Amino acid sequence: MAGSPTCSILIYILWQLTGSTASGSVKELVGSIDGAVTFPLKSEVKQIDSIVWTFNTTPLVTIQPEGGPMIVTQNRNKERVDFPDGGYSLKLSKLKKNDSGIYNVEIYSSSLQDPFTRKYVLRVYENYPNGRRSKYTLFHCGNTKKDGKSPLTAHDARHTKAICL
Repeated sequence: MAGSPTCSILIYILWQLTGSTASGSVKELVGSIDGAVTFPLKSEVKQIDSIVWTFNTTPLVTIQPEGGPMIVTQNRNKERVDFPDGGYSLKLSKLKKNDSGIYNVEIYSSSLQDPFTRKYVLRVYENYPNGRRSKYTLFHCGNTKKDGKSPLTAHDARHTKAICL
């Protein structure tokens, strides 16, 4: 039976069923305090019944497409949560250090046996103004000069771990 065409077909069907809802790799994101970050979400799911975003194990937002309600589970997050361009990618603004952690999204559909899931890890760092440096300092890639050289001095570059956004 191990080499039979029936067994190969069954394995292929099981792979297709589990592969469509598998989360893939963890997406890592960085942000700075008081900044914003968008958790990108692209899904192949045709009919979406609901979408649930969680932070660590706490529900953050529940969305029911097609004119249904958007439920933000904590009042302190209502002004910080947005879904740009009418999509389902979550934008979180006014970041705080304690926003660092694991974010999950689950898309429920009657066309899927299990929900489609995706996992993100967010790290929020301080970005000190006026030349003060932390262990990590965020620089926007647009800060690179036209000649392609970094605006950082050699001294700064040796003593700063830069994260380019």
